Amino acid sequence: MNPVDDPQRSKPGRERRERERERRAQEPTLGESSDATLALARTAAETIRALNHTTLGGGGLAQPADAYQLLGELSLAASRLPQLLTQVGRWLDRALAAGQLGCDDRTDPAIAVSGAQTYMTDARTTAATLARDLDYAQQQIAAVHGTRRSSPMP
Repeated sequence: MNPVDDPQRSKPGRERRERERERRAQEPTLGESSDATLALARTAAETIRALNHTTLGGGGLAQPADAYQLLGELSLAASRLPQLLTQVGRWLDRALAAGQLGCDDRTDPAIAVSGAQTYMTDARTTAATLARDLDYAQQQIAAVHGTRRSSPMP
């Protein structure tokens, strides 16, 4: 029987190739699908800007329930930031370990990555606190309702 056709001989080769594919999938790749990732980040930033404009001067909210729901959505968004920041930090660590990072000023990129990790750790804590505080704010207005007014809010 031809060794290529022998299922017993080809199985270890398939397994080895599969392990190699999995290993490569775990390695950071500079630029891999970063366009979609950055587009999502820009969309998130633009959405907050749009919310700022929509609610400027009291517009964009018709009832207390709107404020309640908005606070809940913002709390949820903030609660998701720590995971994202952790994943960015892990990517930086893997890219650094793989020798894929350098610095424009020729200094050791490990120093810059370490500094970024410190700030991202603080940002994770701040984001968790923000999520909690927005949740508390939402809870405070849970029983608030609108009343009939003859004139619109200023």
